Amino acid sequence: MLREKRPIRSYHGEVFRTNRTNKKHLSADFGHRCAYCDDLDEYGGGYRAYHVEHFAPKEKFPELRYDYDNLLYACPWCNRAKWDIWPSDNSKINVVDSEGFIDPCTEEYDKHLIRLPDGSISGITPLGKYMRKTLQLYLKRHEIIHNLDKLKRKRDELKNSVAKDKLQGKECRKKEAALQLITESFFEYFNLWEKNFPGIGLIFESRMTIPGCHIVSLSSMKTTRNFITTIFSNATIRVTKFLSLTTC
Repeated sequence: MLREKRPIRSYHGEVFRTNRTNKKHLSADFGHRCAYCDDLDEYGGGYRAYHVEHFAPKEKFPELRYDYDNLLYACPWCNRAKWDIWPSDNSKINVVDSEGFIDPCTEEYDKHLIRLPDGSISGITPLGKYMRKTLQLYLKRHEIIHNLDKLKRKRDELKNSVAKDKLQGKECRKKEAALQLITESFFEYFNLWEKNFPGIGLIFESRMTIPGCHIVSLSSMKTTRNFITTIFSNATIRVTKFLSLTTC
């Protein structure tokens, strides 16, 4: 699946007549993630940089401008790529001859797009391929953001596990070594983002410190990499993959 969780709108019909108010509720309903690519907003400039997206374009259907059922929380890249593209003159007809869009709040959305093991997005139906191309879901930035997000969550999970082990007096040097590698890899990715997308901020702690963390020697690197592989369940991501990614 493209996403871990399908967003659900908490309101229906025309409730709020300002984008500011609608955006506040949309960000919560969508878990602060773009409806189309699932990018977490903290990796794309934060809440202020994200947009209120009109599924059926407001330029063509002004009566739906504040209809909450027609609104989405979207990153600036997907929002600008879609713009006012629509396959028909009817707001209810969203697909014509495998061209158009599926509402991301429906289960059907995940039947057309998937997330590959490397973090990239692929279309698995003719309509999915159309959406991938039109929304520019092929951009490397979506792959980078997905992996940054996954890496940070796994890093936080392991950090909590290390802290718990220490409180219980358990041996945790292997976990600490893995945590060191994950943190280093995260910042390699972070630097990669800054280099290729200057001016687009990532909002999180700028430096990660790991009290008592051991430095991993080359001789123990293979063992630690195997340990990391078990942490990244159902993934083919490797630390070396993080360091070799390029952007476009």
